[in-house]
Amino acid sequence: MNFIAPFHPLKTNARILMSSVFGPYAQDDEYGSRKINPMELYQNQVTRVQGSFSLRMFHRSFGLSMIQENIDAPCTVLDFPSLERFIKEIRENSYDIVGIGAIPPNVGKVKKMCEIIRQFLPKAAIVIGGHIANLDDLSNIVDADYIVKGKGISWFRKFLGQNEKMPIKHPKLYSGFGFRIIGHTVTDKPGKTAAVLIPGVGCPMGCNFCATSSFFGGKGHFIHFYETGQALFDVMCELEEKLRIQSFFILDENFLFYKKRGRPT
Repeated sequence: MNFIAPFHPLKTNARILMSSVFGPYAQDDEYGSRKINPMELYQNQVTRVQGSFSLRMFHRSFGLSMIQENIDAPCTVLDFPSLERFIKEIRENSYDIVGIGAIPPNVGKVKKMCEIIRQFLPKAAIVIGGHIANLDDLSNIVDADYIVKGKGISWFRKFLGQNEKMPIKHPKLYSGFGFRIIGHTVTDKPGKTAAVLIPGVGCPMGCNFCATSSFFGGKGHFIHFYETGQALFDVMCELEEKLRIQSFFILDENFLFYKKRGRPT
């Protein structure tokens, strides 16, 4: 098991597949339980006490899209595939690298996906990342070549022989889809859904119960994709123009804590 990436022999000519774990999700089945694996940020977590009045919305695996946007190799992303769809993709296409992003409760699904990759793409390098990398014994559970803990963009850039210090390019994505409330589906229209905005990852607070702090190196370790308010504002302008939006869903543990970026320059 390798944790530090050498150069892939094909570098940026390598064909890459990125995938989240397969569905269905939040099920009592052989891969987990509904109780320990809630999928909806709002209904199952943030606004669950509101019951039928809770808003419903799904969010994509933004980390996979961030990596795709910041590498030069051809890269396909499968987000929320069924098991059948995942198998079809790797059976009908040739990939040199397959990356899987997951959280700890989905370790059974990751194990299954690694087995399938070895069956159909025996020469492909398997890379596992996301919060599942926090599991100490993960290398003994899944058949993977690399387990990436921390910033996936830098890791993949090194792996592909790219300059890891190149500026971060932000993907242009809506924050969520499938919005509904009290059983009423709200039609997705340009300008009606916020864009996702990811200023950085990690958290400087380092609380001992927090998976995010552990994942990015513990107390005091965090990564800013954009160092100044102006740089972040420029990204927002690009998102506004491309997606025709005027609101943003900011994914950051402590957005205003970093004053240099939070204040206008």
